Amino acid sequence: ICANLSLAGYTDWFLPSKDELNLMYSNIGQGNLLGLGNVGGFAAYYYWSSTESDLYYAWRQYFAFGTGLQVATTKNYNLYYVRAIRAF
Repeated sequence: ICANLSLAGYTDWFLPSKDELNLMYSNIGQGNLLGLGNVGGFAAYYYWSSTESDLYYAWRQYFAFGTGLQVATTKNYNLYYVRAIRAF
């Protein structure tokens, strides 16, 4: 979905790694380290990262306030949010 996204004239979107996703949680999500609040508009739910644990598992992060929990979970049968990003 992210690799095929064309939005606002840009086509270089990608799914963030688990480290990039954690930075998003901490700085513009419910982690709120910068004191900005949830300026990213993240739902209090799980988001997929592009980081795989092995052939069958990939990392996800929970975006509820105060958690930021990252867990490797099966790729099949689990529907979670994705957030496309661009390099800048």
